[in-house]
Amino acid sequence: MTTLEQDLSLDTLLASIWEALQKGASSRLHHFHTGVVATVSDGAPQVRTVVLRKVIPETRTLIFHTDQRSRKISELTENPNICWLFYDSEMRVQLRLSGNATLHHSDDLADVQWKNTRLQSRRCYLSIPPSTELAKPESGLPESLLKRNPTLEESEAGRENFTVVETHIHTIDWLWLNSSGHQRAKFVWQPSGEVVSSWIVP
Repeated sequence: MTTLEQDLSLDTLLASIWEALQKGASSRLHHFHTGVVATVSDGAPQVRTVVLRKVIPETRTLIFHTDQRSRKISELTENPNICWLFYDSEMRVQLRLSGNATLHHSDDLADVQWKNTRLQSRRCYLSIPPSTELAKPESGLPESLLKRNPTLEESEAGRENFTVVETHIHTIDWLWLNSSGHQRAKFVWQPSGEVVSSWIVP
């Protein structure tokens, strides 16, 4: 989504959305590299910023990584409904994507994603459990890893805490903020796989 044209078609827009998300997953400098995910806990929304790790347009899949011991896991186990939010401040484009989450902890997908995870990121999974109460501000990491990344061998201890969250998207809501008039589009996939696309009032 480098430019927005007056005669932009819904098909072209949808293709550009997936392209932008793929760029977000591959580039740390892209606006969509991090997104906000919303889950539900006891009927109340919970939101966090996560790193977009992988996008598969063909299966409408978005992936992020998390700690198996985090509260997101219990929330998504109880209620797999999940929503992503992205915002590109240069293009003034907001994306909301809703879907259902599938958790991968001890399967091939988790193994592949773990293998492709850098040591710097693996270090996060060597901490004490998320949300543990502390007497003072700390990272929860072992003292030996406070100023360095783990070795490959050391990092393997974090594999049991590593989980892949896969979102299968069923709705995309696109909003372009413009001083001369906002524009908005919605894409909803039916159970058959067919997508219903429409321009709607912002």
